[in-house]
Amino acid sequence: MKKVQKRVGFHRDPPDLPDQLECPSNPGSLFSGGEFIVIDEKQLHDLQRTKLTIDSVRIEGSLLERIQLAEGKFGSAVWKDVRLVGCDLANIRAHRMSLVRVELIDCRLAGFRADALDWQDVLIQNGDVRYAQFQGGTFRTCEFDGCNFQDADLQEADLSGSLLRSCNLARADLRKAKLRNTDLRKSEVEGMLVGMGDLRGAIVDPAQAMVLARLMGLQIS
Repeated sequence: MKKVQKRVGFHRDPPDLPDQLECPSNPGSLFSGGEFIVIDEKQLHDLQRTKLTIDSVRIEGSLLERIQLAEGKFGSAVWKDVRLVGCDLANIRAHRMSLVRVELIDCRLAGFRADALDWQDVLIQNGDVRYAQFQGGTFRTCEFDGCNFQDADLQEADLSGSLLRSCNLARADLRKAKLRNTDLRKSEVEGMLVGMGDLRGAIVDPAQAMVLARLMGLQIS
């Protein structure tokens, strides 16, 4: 994982993974439990389980590598102390999704949607998050590094205190989002949808300030 320079005062707790993880001989069976799936202290890799319909999926203290869960439909998803690497979560639909100390590295979340979203200490690094719908979501001490948020819906999301570094926010909709102490430096903000008062308290660099001023129709002389 590449080292990211963070602003002073920002601290995200990483996943607290066990020293030893079980590698089940038949990992596919973990996703065959019907309405309720529980994965605890497991290491899973190279598994395809797309288009699942599950009432509840709980993952805790686990490492998932190259797991394909695209187009799944989850009633409730609760993940705690989990690292996902190279996983496909595109076009997932979740009614409620709660993540605590979760890292998603090189994962696809394009078209991802959650009706109720509460994330804390979450990292998405090099993520494809295009067209994702995070409207009204809560992100506490979250970090987004090198992510593509083109056309993502973050309206009314609470991103206070989060870090978005080297992300593409072109056409991302952040109208009425809470951005106090949100660090946007080094991200592409050209074309971002944002209201006049939405950027109050956000952290930007001078070049971004010029771009955002033009977006809001300000004249700088």
